[in-house]
Amino acid sequence: MARKYWVACHRYAGLLVMGLLLVNALTGSVLAFAHEIDAWLNPGLMRTRHVLPALPVDALIDRVEIENPRLRVSQVPLDVDAGESAELRVVPRIDPGTGQPHLLGFDRIFVDPATGAVLGQRQWGALKIDRVHLMTFLDVLHRKFHLPGQWGMWLTGGMAIIWLLLSLVGAWLTLPKLSTWRSGFWRRWGPAWQIKRGASLVRTTFDLHRAAGLWSLPVAIVLATSGIYFNLGNEVFRPVVQWFSPITPHPVQSLPKRAGSPMPPAFSTQAAVDRARGYLPLDAQSFVPWYASHIPQLGSYRIAFKQDGMRERVLRLRYEQIFIDDRTGELQGMTGYDSGSAADRFLIWQYPLHTGRILGWWGRLLVCVAGVITALLCLTGMLVWWHRRRAS
Repeated sequence: MARKYWVACHRYAGLLVMGLLLVNALTGSVLAFAHEIDAWLNPGLMRTRHVLPALPVDALIDRVEIENPRLRVSQVPLDVDAGESAELRVVPRIDPGTGQPHLLGFDRIFVDPATGAVLGQRQWGALKIDRVHLMTFLDVLHRKFHLPGQWGMWLTGGMAIIWLLLSLVGAWLTLPKLSTWRSGFWRRWGPAWQIKRGASLVRTTFDLHRAAGLWSLPVAIVLATSGIYFNLGNEVFRPVVQWFSPITPHPVQSLPKRAGSPMPPAFSTQAAVDRARGYLPLDAQSFVPWYASHIPQLGSYRIAFKQDGMRERVLRLRYEQIFIDDRTGELQGMTGYDSGSAADRFLIWQYPLHTGRILGWWGRLLVCVAGVITALLCLTGMLVWWHRRRAS
């Protein structure tokens, strides 16, 4: 009786999230190679036609802001490879005539790091499906289905919880009855991992659903769990993790905001990078600069350093973010792998696990294939339900 109850729960919970999970799985497969696809779609945006030396970071920022005085560069990459463009994040300045921010229509610009020439721009996650915006459209679709506010995050997070439970319950339902374990557990459970040859279409569909679910279970657990972190981090994930280890408050949330109008920084971005390096933990002294941003409302420079090959090579995931006062250069806070607690490190693992980057190129391929298998599970699950509904 209990088994029939869990079969019904598995069936109807699957039907409830099937459409959402199908979209999420397919977009996740594509996003595993988002950068490569983006570069293929937009070569003029993502690449330069030369490998000339890059301008100093402050000169690059000045050229962009002089070219378009309506904007301010809020974040600049410090790890641009030769032949690639630099993707800068920008925010509008206040229009003196209206007292309101300028309407830019974009929040990212691509520039030639050697000349500062603007190659193009786009608005991240805009509801546009042209070549320039396609990958960002899919990214936001994957994360929150383009729903406003927190609604999309909650919906995707709830779907991830149901997906995790579906995977675990589905695997449990394939186990043979406890009373038969003594007569050969693996002999009885083995067929659940296989597709019977020469069977009917209905039986083949069921076998494919069951076997695919079992073979992909470890990856499904990782992806669903990390999906809960990304979408219900503050509501569910972090409170659970804090039972085991304290989580260090992130400086962006914990630093006090400065009263009054923001003041310009007293020193340049490159000077901030040099000063921030002196605050790196001993084990992170060899890290390379990753990106730099200025946060006027906090009076802070945010300088990030990363382990060489981070998110590209196997098991490379360490980084540090240093926050320094933009007037005095004093340390305000830091967050990262070496400076953090055990819980902080566990949270840092979630992104490379979810994207597969923890295993380099092969990990991303695994995530891509897992997305296709998850979509297959959605379709075969619907067919199994449909066949049984017709039979009844």
